[in-house]
Amino acid sequence: MKILGLVASYRKMGNSEVLVRVALRAAEKEGAETELIRLTDLEIRPCKGCMACLFKGERCAIKDDMPRLLDALVEADGLIVGAPTYILAPPGIVKMATDRLIELMHPDRLKALAARRRASGILVAATEPESWASFTLPLLKLFCYAALAPPVDWALVKASGPGEVALDKQALQAARLVGVNVVRFLRGTDLEPISARGICPSCGSRLVELLEDGRARCPLCGVEGKIAYERGTWLLQASPEELARARWMPDNLLKHVEEVIMPTKDRYLARLEEIKRAVKELFG
Repeated sequence: MKILGLVASYRKMGNSEVLVRVALRAAEKEGAETELIRLTDLEIRPCKGCMACLFKGERCAIKDDMPRLLDALVEADGLIVGAPTYILAPPGIVKMATDRLIELMHPDRLKALAARRRASGILVAATEPESWASFTLPLLKLFCYAALAPPVDWALVKASGPGEVALDKQALQAARLVGVNVVRFLRGTDLEPISARGICPSCGSRLVELLEDGRARCPLCGVEGKIAYERGTWLLQASPEELARARWMPDNLLKHVEEVIMPTKDRYLARLEEIKRAVKELFG
């Protein structure tokens, strides 16, 4: 079993790296092989949106370090992803890397990854994690879902100065537990249900979009339902049929790629001359 640790921090041996290394050490004690990559050591350039990786099944033509990261993601069974919080969210390198994961969504690659048992754990560091890290965990979850390694455990840790989390025994234990739980999940152990970790019963997110008629939607996984207050907490109540529609379930993701995204190529090419004329009329 291979667990890949990813650190999205520009501080070497800062809080994020300490947490990820502690989680990886715990995974090793459970018998896993581990590797650590600092995303910030890699050159990861912006996606150009050419879609050749998806439409043609090609490797990305951008000459940077992303192929190395993609190969490591595919080789791994589990991920441990750690990041600090900047302005309510993780560093930009996370979004830069997430956009380039579209290469994994080519139908053949997607099917191959979905056929394997994969999982991830997430570690967030923030000065005030409950009120100033609103988008850090959701965006790290987005990275993991797009990497076809669904999050099964996570921890938000209060830490500010570089490396000070090494003094926090409770935070270190939380990191160890994340590492252990990823390995145990990959071996088939049942963990605490995601529904117990947040408002959304599908992905455990605490973010919701308020819709019409009292409905709400999870922006991360797309599940819709009614918001209810039960047993001292807010919950997004969704039917089993709605939960089955969650966007990151492999069959749903594959359907989106094959039925929604792939047809855009021929539709665009068929209208290319019309588009060029329209743009010329608008701007000369």
